Amino acid sequence: MAMVSCPGCRAVANAEACVCPECGLKLRSCSSKVARTASAMMLGLALGCDGGPQPEPAYGIPFVDDDGDGYESDVDCDDTDANIYPEADETPGDGVDSNCDGEDDT
Repeated sequence: MAMVSCPGCRAVANAEACVCPECGLKLRSCSSKVARTASAMMLGLALGCDGGPQPEPAYGIPFVDDDGDGYESDVDCDDTDANIYPEADETPGDGVDSNCDGEDDT
């Protein structure tokens, strides 16, 4: 089964999914019948999830997110802290680059 990474939250989703199972972002256009079938399938997968290892996305590249914040380690500037990730809220002057833009906003 081919997998894709959601551009909104970086969750792993089935390539056939119409929406991201984590954040609900539209991944592709689907007819209503297909959307209902895909939603039912994703709900079934979610209910059966045992918290095991993350599936691998397409091309065999493993999804690595060591801190569990939903951002892969190649885009997360600190994959040991779940509070630090791209698009995180920045606290000006705290000495921490929370949103991975290369600076602590002041």
